[in-house]
Amino acid sequence: MSPFQHEDSSDLVLTLTKYLIETSGLNEFMALALPRVGQSFGTERLNLVDYFEQTGRFVLTHIEGYPFDSLYSQQRRLREMEVRRALQTTAPFQSEKNPKILCIPAHFKEILEAVVVVETDEPVELTEAKLEACQIISKFLGLFMSSARLEVNQRKLIDMSDLNRARQIQLNFLPNRAPRTSRFEIYGYNSSSNVVGGDYFDFFEHRSDSVQCILADACGHGMAAALIMSNFRGLLQSEIVKHEDFGELFNQLNRMVHFDADLIQYLTGIFLHFQKQDKTLKYLNAGHYEPIVVGDNGSVRTLPGGGPPLGMFKESEYRLGQAELESGDLIVLFTDGLVDIQNTQGHYFGSEGIEAVVSGRNELPLKELTREVMRAARTFAGTNEFDDDITLFMMRVR
Repeated sequence: MSPFQHEDSSDLVLTLTKYLIETSGLNEFMALALPRVGQSFGTERLNLVDYFEQTGRFVLTHIEGYPFDSLYSQQRRLREMEVRRALQTTAPFQSEKNPKILCIPAHFKEILEAVVVVETDEPVELTEAKLEACQIISKFLGLFMSSARLEVNQRKLIDMSDLNRARQIQLNFLPNRAPRTSRFEIYGYNSSSNVVGGDYFDFFEHRSDSVQCILADACGHGMAAALIMSNFRGLLQSEIVKHEDFGELFNQLNRMVHFDADLIQYLTGIFLHFQKQDKTLKYLNAGHYEPIVVGDNGSVRTLPGGGPPLGMFKESEYRLGQAELESGDLIVLFTDGLVDIQNTQGHYFGSEGIEAVVSGRNELPLKELTREVMRAARTFAGTNEFDDDITLFMMRVR
């Protein structure tokens, strides 16, 4: 028997209202509200899937009750969750593929704002009390998320000339060179699904004995993601010169990115600190895919560890990982836009697709190796057009 059966619907309304009053931002509100929503159905496992009406995309923005590093695996499960059915109905529905998954469309007026996906151990019986809870959750979250939208996303007030100028500014944020020294070589590639996007990579050589690299991916797409990433880039540029061993870098950035803002904003990222002399790599991971290390002999390993995305939880902690590298080792970083490419059968390109290309061709220049990965991805998908931002970043130890 779920806890909701011991209370009436007014208790759920009062609790959600109380959280709204006590919190100062959407992220903070969701951190409290989602567990309470799950309690109504006797589960801790929930996903909040945002719907971007202009692009027709569903994007996972919050998870509750799952491991922090499962954000992308949950994003891949959206097909199983059947969230697109929310475009045809305002009523809650259970997945036909997995009846233990309950989807609750959250609407404001007639506009779909998001889908709350509840996963239980047994299929939920949609009793009168449960349906009433679903209606409260739908109306409450639909109204709240609608009010938190950026005005530029609601009204389509930006013309293409403005967006093109914004894209040119954004491209200037990315490094315009690919260094190749006696110790390392670096190359990065970026392609945006919209005119502007939320992916970012860079490298820094503020110290003669080391090089630092960053790859990050903001939640969402288009202008909102670009604004999040622009803010992050400015904070990173300021903070990176203040740290000696970088152990506190992501802890500090997380507190600054969280910012108690009235919109869903977070980003995943990888930070690398490569010491040239002893070929030691220290790294931080905030909810991103684990970096791939390809050995000179074609062996493949990943660098484990990390914490939740930056900005998702205000008090998150991030610890430095460390790895010893050898000459010829290739480090490969990427965003979800590349690994989530699908073919006509619904299969994903995945990190396996990247590994299949780079593991046998480590001798190629990085720019050419990047071309080979992208050629393989396009062949796999059967198209040259992708609906997500794509970034691929490589560093080879020499």
